[in-house]
Amino acid sequence: MSWLMTDRRNHRSDNRTEALHFQLEHTRRSGRFEALVLADEDGLVIASAGELGVCEELGAFAPLFTRSPLGMPMPPMLQGAEVGVRPLKPLGHDLFLACIGGGVAR
Repeated sequence: MSWLMTDRRNHRSDNRTEALHFQLEHTRRSGRFEALVLADEDGLVIASAGELGVCEELGAFAPLFTRSPLGMPMPPMLQGAEVGVRPLKPLGHDLFLACIGGGVAR
């Protein structure tokens, strides 16, 4: 029963934004993603893990990737990247979880 009492988290925070960043960073590393972003319907980054410029561009385009039925040209920083976007709707809010890389882990 001692495994029930073990907390494996290395980083904790009572601040929701910081806690979400820690979760995304852990997922980014374990999934071998280059970047992982949670963005709102306007493309504003709520939380991210990875290089700042790439995360901002990924967040900005995430809603557009899900709305384009035939795909769209990739923005400069994302060209040649393996991009994945999943729409989410927690509590009625449109959010997008986007990543670069990850291969099979995605």
